[in-house]
Amino acid sequence: MPEGVGRLSDGRRKALRALLSRKGRNKAGRYLIEGPRMAEEALEWDVPLAEAFIAPEAGEAIEEIGDRLAEAGVPFTRVSEKDLRSVSDVVTPQGVLLVGHREMPPPVPQAGLIVLLDTIQDPGNVGTLLRAADAFGADAVLACQGSADVMSPKVLRAAMGSAFHLPIIRTGPSGETAAGMASAGFTILAATLDGEDPYALESLPEKTVLVLGNEAGGVHPKVLQVADRRVTIPIPGPAESLNVAMAGAVLLSDLARMRAE
Repeated sequence: MPEGVGRLSDGRRKALRALLSRKGRNKAGRYLIEGPRMAEEALEWDVPLAEAFIAPEAGEAIEEIGDRLAEAGVPFTRVSEKDLRSVSDVVTPQGVLLVGHREMPPPVPQAGLIVLLDTIQDPGNVGTLLRAADAFGADAVLACQGSADVMSPKVLRAAMGSAFHLPIIRTGPSGETAAGMASAGFTILAATLDGEDPYALESLPEKTVLVLGNEAGGVHPKVLQVADRRVTIPIPGPAESLNVAMAGAVLLSDLARMRAE
């Protein structure tokens, strides 16, 4: 083993592996951030970090991240790539693993464009929607009960750093959440297959919630009960529909243009 490189104890390895599960993350109040690109994003956006592990074998770029961790006051340990592989969510570790500290959720914004994820279960879809919300200027994302954990490794990879850029608030059942937002004066737009073109809206209300529904079941009936309008994407081609991540990105792009105008 190279000089200055330690080993993970069995207990430490077990604690880190526990963070690969939602239950383990909730219990510890921590989550994993893996890979140099994600590490750089976390450091750039001052994400609260508890500790870190780097594998010097992975190259000079990883050592540079170690320097940045030291500058930020984040304790880190040099370990072997084999040790990182034993606690990684991917087959090939990327030389750096951060342990993020999950803080209390931020308050829900009182105005703006809010994206509500209604029981979206696929981590790739959730991560892609976080990225789209970030790209098109959403002010927050509400991840309702039953959606994929926004701090899971798969979601974070798909979000490509966007999970660190905007408020993400975990909430209860989607029907209750939508009703609460409606009571707070938000206009609820539900994305459905039988809605109207978003451009049928004369303007985008200052307080708007865009609801994106479950991959198989769509928007929950209790959400539809409080929705002000249903919106859909006109599809001139022969495809029957778009998946929720693609549809969400298109709708957010449309709403961002309306907002700018």
